[in-house]
Amino acid sequence: MIRSDFTFAAIFAAFLALALQGCAALSGYNVGPRGLYNGNVRTVYVQMVDADTYRQGFGERITEAVCKKITEQTPYRIATAGEADSLLAIKLHSETQSVNARDRFDGTREKNIRLTATAVWKVLDSSNLSESGMTPVSMNDGVTLESSAYLVPEVGQSSATSQQEAIDKLADEIVGLMETPW
Repeated sequence: MIRSDFTFAAIFAAFLALALQGCAALSGYNVGPRGLYNGNVRTVYVQMVDADTYRQGFGERITEAVCKKITEQTPYRIATAGEADSLLAIKLHSETQSVNARDRFDGTREKNIRLTATAVWKVLDSSNLSESGMTPVSMNDGVTLESSAYLVPEVGQSSATSQQEAIDKLADEIVGLMETPW
């Protein structure tokens, strides 16, 4: 008796899973991690980040971090401007550092590093591609993002490690924008 109940429950669960997957396919839903992202996009062209800061190499570091996050966390791959289905443009507006606490010798005990950027992700079609494969992007259509990291030299942190932490957080936020809304 228990064996037949278990068999019936297993068959019913399998039938229910197949039925729900069929309903999801007919209604346009995607099942699994691919369902979090736009199914019409396969490749992304990431423009070099335009950085309005005095720190050299910030644009390159953010571009590299975003490309790594895209390949690690999404089903998309990075492509050249002529081959891409979509375009990601990022502008870094500011990189600020503020001292939160000083020691008795006026040294920094705690510092906050904050990055502010605007990101625009556009799905491309043949009508909005120019002859060079590039398309102009208006940053007015973008989303403004902020990330911050703390620097505490007493525990062995350096400015470089806390800057990289802020860059990685910003890259996570930008790649999170690529998920389809619920």
